[in-house]
Amino acid sequence: MRSLAAITFLTLLLCAPGTARAQAYLDPPNSLSVAPVYTYDPSGKRVAETGGLEVPATDMFVHLFVPSAQYVTPVDGLAVEAELGMMAIKIGSDDFDHFPTNGPYDDGNLHFTPVDFRAGLRYQLKAIQDVLGLSFVLAGSVPTRDYPTNGLSAPGHHLKALYAGAAIARTFDPLLPNMYLQMDYQFALRERVKVDQATEDLNRNYSEASVLLGYFLPANFSIGAGANARFSHGGADFDTIIFQPESIQFNHDRLLDEDFILVGGNLGYDVSETFELGASARFFVWGENTRNQNLFSLYASYKIF
Repeated sequence: MRSLAAITFLTLLLCAPGTARAQAYLDPPNSLSVAPVYTYDPSGKRVAETGGLEVPATDMFVHLFVPSAQYVTPVDGLAVEAELGMMAIKIGSDDFDHFPTNGPYDDGNLHFTPVDFRAGLRYQLKAIQDVLGLSFVLAGSVPTRDYPTNGLSAPGHHLKALYAGAAIARTFDPLLPNMYLQMDYQFALRERVKVDQATEDLNRNYSEASVLLGYFLPANFSIGAGANARFSHGGADFDTIIFQPESIQFNHDRLLDEDFILVGGNLGYDVSETFELGASARFFVWGENTRNQNLFSLYASYKIF
């Protein structure tokens, strides 16, 4: 029963071995880099609460492609970032009933759509970069088209949002110079679902965080173990949705109080000083009002100049 907008921005934090380090440390002024990310997200059941209500459901398969770009301005430490999420979604069968009605994409066919465009500014504190990578981000996102927001395979929430966050990274030098730790946090301030007063009363804001402990190996390889989490700051509960007003029932896919934690590993390879490849996997370990999704990602980063 979950909407897939949760995947869109969470994936940007976890799918790439180098993403968080790139967020904490910026390139020199007048640098331009691009970083396409592909993520495959299969899931098979609804989870109202881990250890509690779990409802078997039709399998769902999501392919998410997010091209992004970052330009470091002539102002040292200030970068402009932009990214666009694009999804291909398919449910395993058209022989099921989604409560209270099926959505436009719930027909068993593969559907492709762009979702939300995000852009913003990132600033790194260059004065402390010799001991700690620390940057702050302020960004916003808008839907790119009128995509469906209801149904088992709804691709997003179709809500404008503002984001504020920070990224931190450093090595364990001099004790373990090849080991590093990176963390990322962002808060999303989103508009309310304006159907009626009942839907507007539900908070749509959320927090996301990630942590990765990594190690630089010989031959330009790196490995890491990490976790990612998302916690909503309000919303509807899946196990009590039938007792809610009709407006909440019909819009529950973008109103759920969705929380989850995923853990897994990363593998990266520096092809050259300007080109990086990577892969990662994150596995569902806990959640509420969500699905038991696992994420498998491929990542590339190329510094154009």
